[in-house]
Amino acid sequence: MKLIESRLRLATGIILALYLLQHLVNHAFGIVSIEAAEAYRKTVGAAFQSLPGLVLLYGSFLFHAIIALRSIYRRSNWRLTLWQWMQLLLGLSILPLLAGHAISNRGYDLLGDVDPNYYYVVTSLLLKPVVLAKLAVLVLVVWIHMVIGLHFWLRIRKGYARLVPYAYALTVSIPTLSYVGLFSMLQQASAWLDDEQRLDQIYAANIAMNRRDVDFLQGLEAQAWIIMVLLLLLTLVARQLRIWTQARNGAYRITSSDGSITTALHGVSLLEALREAGIPHASVCGGRARCTTCRVHIGSGLDRLDPPNELEARALQRIDAGKTIRLACQLYPRADLAITPLVQANQSLAASLHAGGVQGHEEYVVAMFVDMRGSTNLGERVLAYDVVFILNRFFTELSSALIASQGHYAQFAGDGLMALYGLEPERKQRACRDALHGAREMFRRIDALNQQLQREFGETVQMGIGIHGGDAIVGTMGPPKTPLLTAVGDNINIAARLEAQTKALDCDLIVSVTTLEAEHIEFPAGRQRQLELRGRDNHVRVCTFDRDQIPGDEPDRSNPA
Repeated sequence: MKLIESRLRLATGIILALYLLQHLVNHAFGIVSIEAAEAYRKTVGAAFQSLPGLVLLYGSFLFHAIIALRSIYRRSNWRLTLWQWMQLLLGLSILPLLAGHAISNRGYDLLGDVDPNYYYVVTSLLLKPVVLAKLAVLVLVVWIHMVIGLHFWLRIRKGYARLVPYAYALTVSIPTLSYVGLFSMLQQASAWLDDEQRLDQIYAANIAMNRRDVDFLQGLEAQAWIIMVLLLLLTLVARQLRIWTQARNGAYRITSSDGSITTALHGVSLLEALREAGIPHASVCGGRARCTTCRVHIGSGLDRLDPPNELEARALQRIDAGKTIRLACQLYPRADLAITPLVQANQSLAASLHAGGVQGHEEYVVAMFVDMRGSTNLGERVLAYDVVFILNRFFTELSSALIASQGHYAQFAGDGLMALYGLEPERKQRACRDALHGAREMFRRIDALNQQLQREFGETVQMGIGIHGGDAIVGTMGPPKTPLLTAVGDNINIAARLEAQTKALDCDLIVSVTTLEAEHIEFPAGRQRQLELRGRDNHVRVCTFDRDQIPGDEPDRSNPA
């Protein structure tokens, strides 16, 4: 239902924006002459003057107004941003400003066969300065309302930032040219105000109208005002009744990552609850699920939440969010929950469009840590630029080995790197075998590199590798501008500490026994040992290998690099 409403709001808004755009362009043709403006109206503008066009136009206006009232009804508080207040107040002021203009044109056309051409409209505006002032204000109000809506819809789209300078130019020039065209037509029409015969010709259809129809139309604007005020009051009353009903149905508690606890009524979205409590929370699109900046990580209470609706599911799918990530604007909890916001409330839009932060889910992976030994001493013996050259060659070979063994580069740290295996579902069952193949490939490539380095610099590079598999949080993490697909967790730390032990144990590779046994990989029993790792109470059973003893069969060629 929410997806349908969202699409309907967008579709009707675009239709109304297209009509407004062509209508103001039509006014701008008045700079040339009234005849030019009228010719445009009968050609380009004719699409909205036909019966299907009128049904589409007024239907869009009606549905857009209903959706606006519905959004007021659903709102639990009035903590709005400046642009939201502007869009709401401008939207509500459109109806009373538009009523008289619509009745004067379309009402007289329907009941009196009065053609609302530019000769008729411009002459009427000259004779009724109050109507002219209302029309001038109406154009500005509708235009600003439309621009705000389009901007906050498009600003999260890729490439929009490059078009903003052109959008600013159009935003200013179109209404300005419209006002200039209208002023020009008023000047042209002032020439025939004293021409009684010309005025009788323009108002012939009005004069011939039934007096009862004229009285009805003249009183219709006041009635429209009353109806609009009543609809707004009824919406506000219904909203208050809904809030009272929610208060009787109970509340839920929100525990934030900073330890603060907030209470909210059932039926109030998580985003509204946080804002009502005065807690800043990011939401670029204003809570319409058009972006994912309000996303939160659910620490507890996830099993008591309703599954994502279609609108939320589509948004989360775009960022490949895990099951623990939800949108605060679409979440209506009925039980206590703990959350961690994933986007800073004061973060810039450009930064918030990147995944950033912890955007992951738990899964089994095999982690590999590789570190060059003696890089500090190398810098003492070789010129700085030569060190950079050697490091670049070193990492080039490691990268090639990862590609050949289905590994994923996940992290770089000085003279070492971290790689992940088993990220693809079809490689999950042979992640350790792929990692062992990657280790063999790395040592083979580094041995070949050392032959070249020995000839050129009289130096060689050595390295140690640690491999361990287990459950970890895998996802997009790191600075917003340069996020990486990586992993965090205790099992990742174990792999790093295994690599750190290779030098002390005088071996090239250390693999945890549990990782080898998970894929039934045979290894020499004499190479096993219990290893005590920093930060762990229990010993870890590992197997040490030299580079020419690394086990594992040949890599699976079904998915070649």
